[in-house]
Amino acid sequence: MTAQRTGQRAEGPRSAALAERLARLWRSRSSGPAYETPATEVDRDRRLKTVEARVEHLETALEGLQDALYRHQVLDEEKLDELRRRTDPEQIARDLSKDARRRGL
Repeated sequence: MTAQRTGQRAEGPRSAALAERLARLWRSRSSGPAYETPATEVDRDRRLKTVEARVEHLETALEGLQDALYRHQVLDEEKLDELRRRTDPEQIARDLSKDARRRGL
C-alpha cells in the first residue's frame, strides 16, 4: 500500500535484482575517469563507425525483405484472383458446357 501512495511500484524479486544491477552499473560508471583519453576517444569513434556500418547493412537487408514480401503478396493476389475467376459458378458452367461439347456428350 505504501508503494502505491508514494507513486512507486511494488518491487518483486525480479525488479529488485534489476534495480541492484543498475545501481552497481551506475556506481562502476561514476567511479571511472571524468574525461576520455585520446585512445578511448579513438576507440569510441572506431566502434561507432562499426555500429553505423552494421546498421546500414541491416537497413539494406530490411529493404530487401520488404521488397520480397511485397512481390510475394502481389503474386499471391494474382493467384487468388485467378482462382476466384476459375471457380465463379458462371465460369464453371461455361467450362463444363465447352468440355461436354468437345467430348460430344
